[in-house]
Amino acid sequence: MFPTVVGDSDDPNRRYTAHTGDTWPPALRTSYWLVMGAALLMLVTGMMLLSAGFPEGADEQFRGPFMRNMRVTAFGNLVLALCLAVAASQFPNGTKGARPWASAFIAGAVFVNIVAFIIQVASWASFAIVVLLTFALFFMFRPASNQFVERA
Repeated sequence: MFPTVVGDSDDPNRRYTAHTGDTWPPALRTSYWLVMGAALLMLVTGMMLLSAGFPEGADEQFRGPFMRNMRVTAFGNLVLALCLAVAASQFPNGTKGARPWASAFIAGAVFVNIVAFIIQVASWASFAIVVLLTFALFFMFRPASNQFVERA
């Protein structure tokens, strides 16, 4: 009688009733391309950070911590980008474990890039990576994507 957060599984208003078919749904395809775009941006950002040096005119006492933070961000982006690409490559097959692994890698990448942006080790590219991965996570768990993965 009263609306609640927890709904009955037989509630027709809460079930996804459309049939997704044998092909992967557009929401999951969108998530795949967003993850791949973010992974490419993460690889480029990681390589650029590894090739960059200490900023000119900065205080020398911050050289060690700054370079360490920059390397952690660079290697974090490189490793997480490869892991994201591997997990996202399983999306077309409807593999059940791909989305949880991709979600964990997205959480790690969002953390690394937000921290790098806040401590000013990375530029606005880190913020763009966070936006891309956030939207990818949103599309990854749409009802059509859930139905496609559950039927596989």
